[in-house]
Amino acid sequence: MKTQFANRRQILQKMGAASLCATSWVGGSVFAAVFMEIEQAQKLLQPHADTFQAFAFALDEGKLNAIAKASDTHVPKNFNPQIWRAVQGEKTLGWVISDRVIGKYDLIDYAAGFDVDGTSLGMEILAYRESHGAEVKQTAWRKQFVGKKGPAAMRFPDDIRNISGATLSSQHVTEGMQRLSALAALLATGK
Repeated sequence: MKTQFANRRQILQKMGAASLCATSWVGGSVFAAVFMEIEQAQKLLQPHADTFQAFAFALDEGKLNAIAKASDTHVPKNFNPQIWRAVQGEKTLGWVISDRVIGKYDLIDYAAGFDVDGTSLGMEILAYRESHGAEVKQTAWRKQFVGKKGPAAMRFPDDIRNISGATLSSQHVTEGMQRLSALAALLATGK
């Protein structure tokens, strides 16, 4: 009888430990919010475009080094933004580029629009998975990127202000925008 209770106690302890692990895992993803799909962001960032054409742009070591140098940031190992050419009729209006950065612990998906000369048209947060710091979604904060050309015009916290309570999110999104701005400059020169 004692062994039966001991076995039951061990099973319940294991179940309790497993449920705690599952609760913390599930609890971490409860805060995830998808704000928009890339197609919606494309239309917001390039409203005059008729179509968005996926654009293959190989990021070799030379281009990655150029992006790191121009942005004065570390280019993450998994840096692989998706690029679309915004087209109206036969005319290229610019680009929409989507990427993701780490917030404090989880990924933030975002998209940025650039005109043909590499000037930022703005950025949109697509998905935010952190429990805190979603203030980067605020229009006033995102508007700081509009009209900026080149990564040097997007320095954190000099050009792009910090958000108290969302410091890492605002810093990492800014660094991501600097990298995308450097990439847009490469696209503008056709290199």
